[in-house]
Amino acid sequence: MAVLSEKRARELSKTILGFAEVPEVEVRIRQFDHGFLRFARNEATTAGDTTETEVAVTAWKGKRRATVSGGFDLAENLDKAGLQKLVADAEELAAISPEDREYMPLPGPQEYPEVDAFDEATAAAGPLERARKIKDAIAYAREKKVSAAGFLDQRAGVSVIANSAELFGYFPSTNISYSVTARTPDGTGSGYHASSSNRLAGMDLREATTLATNKAVASRNPAELAPGDYPAILEPQAVADLLDTISWDMRSAEEGRSVFAAPEGKTRLGERMFSESVQLRVDPAHPYAPAPPLGPGGLPARKADFIRDGKLVQLSSSRYWADKTKRVPGPFAVNLILGGSDRSLADLVRATQRGVLVTRFWYIRTVDSQQALMTGLTRDGTFWVEDGEIRHPVKNFRFNESMVRVLGLAEGLAQQRRIENLLVPALKTSSFRFTSLSDAV
Repeated sequence: MAVLSEKRARELSKTILGFAEVPEVEVRIRQFDHGFLRFARNEATTAGDTTETEVAVTAWKGKRRATVSGGFDLAENLDKAGLQKLVADAEELAAISPEDREYMPLPGPQEYPEVDAFDEATAAAGPLERARKIKDAIAYAREKKVSAAGFLDQRAGVSVIANSAELFGYFPSTNISYSVTARTPDGTGSGYHASSSNRLAGMDLREATTLATNKAVASRNPAELAPGDYPAILEPQAVADLLDTISWDMRSAEEGRSVFAAPEGKTRLGERMFSESVQLRVDPAHPYAPAPPLGPGGLPARKADFIRDGKLVQLSSSRYWADKTKRVPGPFAVNLILGGSDRSLADLVRATQRGVLVTRFWYIRTVDSQQALMTGLTRDGTFWVEDGEIRHPVKNFRFNESMVRVLGLAEGLAQQRRIENLLVPALKTSSFRFTSLSDAV
């Protein structure tokens, strides 16, 4: 599929908006080529290529609104009748929808930051190239007699937003995600690795599979370690798993519903809630984790800090909440960049006298949203560290912990790795609360 050009996207948007009989209409267009390859037991199992095209129309009648979407061929033989019906259906449903108590008029034209997220070579890569890369990646697992299973996901396309107030946004992008789990034949050892990029050339699938395989071998026959409060080293995947649980929303803080709330409707903005080494920002144009500059409603997503030198300096406001509280909307967390360093994971291990090394977490659930307290399980390789060395694997734990507390007790940050829309380092914390044992691998 040829990528929908900006010129063609403008023409399509104008055509669709022209069908509207109400003054406020928004159009979103998504067109992506999607290719994937899934493998298990060191062999490919399923693969496919599809083109996903969706047009979504939101219509307002006063403060009432409705959205209708559908798949369309956006080539020259455009289904104008189908698109016209899509708009009419949205208008008809809007008329019978309840009023939106937080209605805001549509925003007009916006200026967006330049984001380089489209890679021609990645867009052109086909099923044979994916197959060759997976064949090379799993060769090491075969050699070590370890069973590898995983998923390679490739996307290339555009996202478009336009409205009747003359707003127009266009964002082309490519994205590659790879995850692999390796298991030993006896079922006692497991390893995992995942990473993402907007460039296929920036992904080393063989290295990822090698790391997962070696971890599976190293994690066999784990010893039992008593649950308790231990220093911990969290690999980037574990950091991403917990960082993703925090809400950076201003409204929930001011309404007393988040860890960033303070008494009397105030927030903890300006407080040093975290270690001074912690820096967290959103940056759509980051070269290693580019993200859509199109925020909610077509507002621009811009570079901004959430945490600076350990201080909470900003939270995100929706357009409605910003208007209500006399603020500027945003910043919108289209990605999150947690600052790291040039230290390696091995450096963090060498600097640890006693502690637990965690590959990742799963089955994470909220315990108390006002403390950002979560519970979950470790998985795919948990190890005991002593005198600067990984001594042996340990059984998995259930934990009760808050990522806010973990960041507050951070003692060391290492090199970053991109995982979906997060760019995060390995992290060492002086305290992590492991509450019970789990027999799961």
